[in-house]
Amino acid sequence: MTENPKNSEIMSGFSETISTWSVRYLDPSGFECILSIQAGTGSEALIKAESTLSHLVEGKCTPVRKEAHNANEKDNGNGSGRTVLVKSDGKNPVCPLHGVEMQKWAKNGRTWYSHRWNDSWCNGKKQ
Repeated sequence: MTENPKNSEIMSGFSETISTWSVRYLDPSGFECILSIQAGTGSEALIKAESTLSHLVEGKCTPVRKEAHNANEKDNGNGSGRTVLVKSDGKNPVCPLHGVEMQKWAKNGRTWYSHRWNDSWCNGKKQ
């Protein structure tokens, strides 16, 4: 008698996943986290990823960038010091253009607020 592969999956308690999507982010307390989502197809993984990103934004999580040497610092390579993400005291302004909380940054005694938007940075002012 041949065993049905579907029954084999059910009995063993797992099945092979075809697609995995992962994201690295900082939670609001500053911890670096990795979240991986598995799905049967790439399209299912992307649908789940879209929903997950919405939840992370609502939870005020920020992405970890590859170019960052440290999760909260980045060096632009010109030797003028590091740009540092300043820990929020919960009173950061909201971007008037996009309605999202902006992040406070500091470098060489200067501070400013900005946030990521469409693969670039927005400082809340029209271009």
